[in-house]
Amino acid sequence: MKSKKEKWQKKFIKDVFDRSIDKKKSFSKMILKNPNLVNEKNEFLPNSLFKYYAPTSDNILDIKNQRLWLAHPQSFNDPFDCNIGYDIKKYEKNCLLKFINENGCVDESNKEHGFTVSDKNRIIRSRLENCSYEHEYMTVLWKILETKADDFQQKILMPFSLGKAQEISDKIAILRNENIRVACFSNFEKYAEFPNQIVMWSHYADNHKGFCIEYNLESLKKNTTFSLSDAEFYKEKKNEYLTERNNAIIKAGLFPVEYTANRVNIPVSKLHKINIDASGNLTYNSNIDELFYKALLVKSANWSFEKEWRIIIDGQVSEYFGNKIPFPYIKTIYVGCKASIELIKTMTSIGTEIGAEVVFLYMNETKFHLESSALNVSYEREKHIKKFKNPYA
Repeated sequence: MKSKKEKWQKKFIKDVFDRSIDKKKSFSKMILKNPNLVNEKNEFLPNSLFKYYAPTSDNILDIKNQRLWLAHPQSFNDPFDCNIGYDIKKYEKNCLLKFINENGCVDESNKEHGFTVSDKNRIIRSRLENCSYEHEYMTVLWKILETKADDFQQKILMPFSLGKAQEISDKIAILRNENIRVACFSNFEKYAEFPNQIVMWSHYADNHKGFCIEYNLESLKKNTTFSLSDAEFYKEKKNEYLTERNNAIIKAGLFPVEYTANRVNIPVSKLHKINIDASGNLTYNSNIDELFYKALLVKSANWSFEKEWRIIIDGQVSEYFGNKIPFPYIKTIYVGCKASIELIKTMTSIGTEIGAEVVFLYMNETKFHLESSALNVSYEREKHIKKFKNPYA
């Protein structure tokens, strides 16, 4: 049975799109019109989340300025991540049967130039998976086409076999390129789980040379209200106005990732509804958007050790802030056990400036475990020892 957390996230996304009167509005705009809906998430939000960083100058500046980088899903290291699935064979078969129904069947005396009733029934009975080779859809279709004239084979092969695969591949590629931005976190228990996350430090913090931020999200669990109207954006209270909206958008965009063996797939009925306009863009369809949002929150069970949460933000909002939204929730800065002295000094200074605790990690001498040393105890100890170390002795 799925946990409560795994159930509420999909229901929340469905509720957002279902409550929208104007189906052309973005997720963020729909959220801002329904603050009470946002407050339904209060009980599900974690108190804190962790995010690992490589020690790059951009990452360090983002912490100093209390901003959060939002990445496009196509930049993720897992090609399955955020990539919605589809059954191309089922779609091809559905399109072919639709073609046969619309054009009718020919009689046996003219079977070289069309599908007969017998052909149609064989196609209907063909299987898409878990079947023997001779009953598989593509095999059945090829055997039928071998009995047809060359011109009829060409009429069917190009649009319904080769053409449909390319058509859907193009549509899915455009869908995946939708202007959505994502930031990823981990929901570890601070004292029982976080010290053991050696793999996370290795993958995402440059082999323990980087740092990890603990974000305190308790303030987001309060009820969302808007005390300022849209008119205040153009007046002296612009910053307060943006803070209210940003908090709502961040809260609404926070979801736990569901780990499963199955991808989110677009049903054939909805594949038919994906259309590309003359400019090469997808025409808006809120049913597809709802599926796409759900696909952003499903990953292979192989990644379950990450205990991931994500923030999903519309591209329009993300781009306004240069894809680095204000994120003033930093509670603790953890510096990796292989961090340079320069990084230790820099993060200590930043911690003092923004009011965040700085913790240094070091390897346990007997276990695969990271120990912590608060403030700058380790750094000061190293400086003290260095005073008595003669490099020329």
